[in-house]
Amino acid sequence: MKKLFITLILACATLPALAQHHGHGFRHHGHYRGPGIGWWVAPVVVGAIGYELGRQQTVVVQQPQIVVQNPPVQMQTCTPWTETQHPDGNITRTRTCQ
Repeated sequence: MKKLFITLILACATLPALAQHHGHGFRHHGHYRGPGIGWWVAPVVVGAIGYELGRQQTVVVQQPQIVVQNPPVQMQTCTPWTETQHPDGNITRTRTCQ
């Protein structure tokens, strides 16, 4: 709504520039000067401003950050390694941890 209001105000402000006075501007003392290039400037300016105001703005949606927390590492208390030699010659190493 604000953009439309601003566009209408700018359009109304340029209307006096488009007004032609009888006997002035295009004719000077009875001599025809021909159309100047100024007759199209105001509509182009209003059109450019209206285009910029009416153009859709780019909306950037930021994705939420995903935070993965690893579970805390629990310190284990382990007994020292013990080696047990069996009668067949095999050696077994064992320990217990809590």
